Amino acid sequence: MLKFDIRSRYFGSIFQGSNQLISELFVPNLEWSCVQKRFDVGREILKWIAIITMTIDHVGAILYPEHTVLRVIGRFAFPLFCYLIVLGMETTRSVRNYFTRLLLFALISQVPFYLALGLGPFESLNIFFTLSFGVLFIYFLKKKSLLSFLPIFASFLNFDYSIYGVLLIGLMYILREDTKLGVISIVLLNLLFLPIWPTQTFSLFSLPIILLYNDGPLKMYRESKGKTAYPFWKKYFFYVYYPLHLTILYCVRVGF
Repeated sequence: MLKFDIRSRYFGSIFQGSNQLISELFVPNLEWSCVQKRFDVGREILKWIAIITMTIDHVGAILYPEHTVLRVIGRFAFPLFCYLIVLGMETTRSVRNYFTRLLLFALISQVPFYLALGLGPFESLNIFFTLSFGVLFIYFLKKKSLLSFLPIFASFLNFDYSIYGVLLIGLMYILREDTKLGVISIVLLNLLFLPIWPTQTFSLFSLPIILLYNDGPLKMYRESKGKTAYPFWKKYFFYVYYPLHLTILYCVRVGF
């Protein structure tokens, strides 16, 4: 009876803690709330570099697969988006809304994603699925919860970039906390995947750009004249751009 009571208390405390974390996820997080009064110029530069290199990558994958250089240039994009997710977690008013927004656009983007790349409907899940579960990974990682393993397991559901993608988002969070440890971890992750994904090692060239923001002169701000530094159209531009540019590339490919 004593052993049973101890086990009941132990597992009960785990489930109780998990329920508390999940409930905190779905309410506004005051600790991370931040009303954007200043426009982050450096962050915007990172975002545009990511968008441009992603577009070049997709042009190569969809229209000119024989030109490997386009795919190599495209390796810059994903690490930048992972880092931007971490920055978004630091400034979002609600982790719930951030996760929901990413997941919603994951669903919206799936059709143009698989059509543009010539895949089956569920052969691969687009990058928004990876980024949305990366948000959960960071959230649970920061709370030091065992639930942080759930997004890692979920990444095996044909996520774009799979487990590599979710882990890289977590390592970008570590980089924000400890630059040296983060850089070493990211390099080791890419070396681990080198035998099966050699071109992805070119993504390491995006690290100097990230470090220019993380510890260097790229972190620049401009005072906002309005109520918020990020108007509605600017906030949602990338979300809309992703499925839109895939749709355009698909139309070009099929000759519309």
